[in-house]
Amino acid sequence: RVGTGFSGKVAADLKKKLDSLKTTKSPFSAAVPKGKGLVWVKPELVGEVEFRSWTSDHIIRHASFQGLREDKPAEDVVQEKPKQADGKTKSGAKASSGRTETKTSAGTAKTSVKLSHPDKLLWPDEKVSKQDLLDHYALVWPRIEPFVVNRPLSLVRAPDGIHGQRFFQKHASPGMSDKIARMNDPTDREEILFIRDFDGLAALVQYGVVEVHIWGSTVDELEKPDQIIFDLDPDEGIGVEAVRAAALDIRAKLNDLSLPTLVKTSGGKGYHVLVPLKPSAEWDEVKDFAHDFARALEQAAPDRYTATLSKKARTGKIFVDYLRNGRGATTVAPYSSRAKKGATVSMPVTWPEIEKGLPPNAFPLGDATTLKQLKKADPWADFFKLGKPLKRA
Repeated sequence: RVGTGFSGKVAADLKKKLDSLKTTKSPFSAAVPKGKGLVWVKPELVGEVEFRSWTSDHIIRHASFQGLREDKPAEDVVQEKPKQADGKTKSGAKASSGRTETKTSAGTAKTSVKLSHPDKLLWPDEKVSKQDLLDHYALVWPRIEPFVVNRPLSLVRAPDGIHGQRFFQKHASPGMSDKIARMNDPTDREEILFIRDFDGLAALVQYGVVEVHIWGSTVDELEKPDQIIFDLDPDEGIGVEAVRAAALDIRAKLNDLSLPTLVKTSGGKGYHVLVPLKPSAEWDEVKDFAHDFARALEQAAPDRYTATLSKKARTGKIFVDYLRNGRGATTVAPYSSRAKKGATVSMPVTWPEIEKGLPPNAFPLGDATTLKQLKKADPWADFFKLGKPLKRA
């Protein structure tokens, strides 16, 4: 009984999904009012509907379709009932907290988010499921928390797995879980997404997020980055040894400037070299520094490096990507999964490990190598303690 709220595209997409769920019998145990031209479907989709009230025979009035809830399994949909402040329902029974636990070898992370189809393979070739991804984040939660909580996010989603449609999302969509928080950017009033806790990260997994990308600042210090990142992006044919040498070269030059450096694998073809900052300089100053540094690298070794984004400029070279240091730009979070072959993770590591030849795609999600790595001391435990104010000469 919902007749409004559908754009042409939304209606067409919804009909296509409903057509694939057609069935000959009513899925309801009780009788349903008859109507002309009724088509039954399997009750697998969850729709969000705004409405004014219930009628006496339990029909909703003044209803408007808001979108599908991809974050909510159909079996969780029940009629809501008011609760008293002590957590009891009106009947006096104690209400369930609704929290579940994801247990890992590193402890237990609790979440109220229930995965729909937890066995769904997000990386089909590697047999890595939604549940596997949630287990990974539960395992690394103490380490990833300061890098993803209360930071503006951009999301790479692959609801049907990495071989299906993938898209980048920066703003909320209809039906997005309230565990994923929103705020308005004070500069342009555009919506910003962020999470506050592990529930938020679990909601991202439920939403089919296969890469979590972050701003280099928090929502509380939006205009003052707390890190600089140099993303080494090699041209096709550039070997791992050349990229590793570039990472070590960048570390040496940053050390000459008395700046602390940390490193992580990208999960792809390169490495990410980071400089922790005390939030003092604003975005333009940080980006200008990163740009000048990248250009200095290019000028010193034009056969090895380029600071220009174009494919033509990077032929046979390593692009030192400084652009991720601009306001609104994002980079993949430490410990985030990657939407790549191998179901790899962007993993913080030590410089001695890089010196010994650790490749940038060394850590597949859930692999024994990755689990062994996570049992070592956290190489980024002092990330925010190491930060210094950025000072230009």
